[in-house]
Amino acid sequence: MRNELKADLDERDYAKNPLDRAELRELFKGRDPRDFLNPKSPAFRAMGLTGKSLTAEQAIELMEREPNLIKRPLTVVGGRIVAGFDRELLRKSLKA
Repeated sequence: MRNELKADLDERDYAKNPLDRAELRELFKGRDPRDFLNPKSPAFRAMGLTGKSLTAEQAIELMEREPNLIKRPLTVVGGRIVAGFDRELLRKSLKA
């Protein structure tokens, strides 16, 4: 996709370079971080989060502690966040 749209991307491996709480707050500023939790993640199930109600701050704390809870990939284009690999949404966002 990167080659198809001739897009330059800055990549970050959450496992090697996790986002800290301040970065997560800034990333999700004006958005609900709970929308970016990945309920299909084995870590989500292992932590017993299925069916739990979390506050936005609890979601950020959990993402900081366990980066595998964050939907991937997260692509930020012009202030918009695309979570997961939605080829058509990414294409539209990159062309805008």
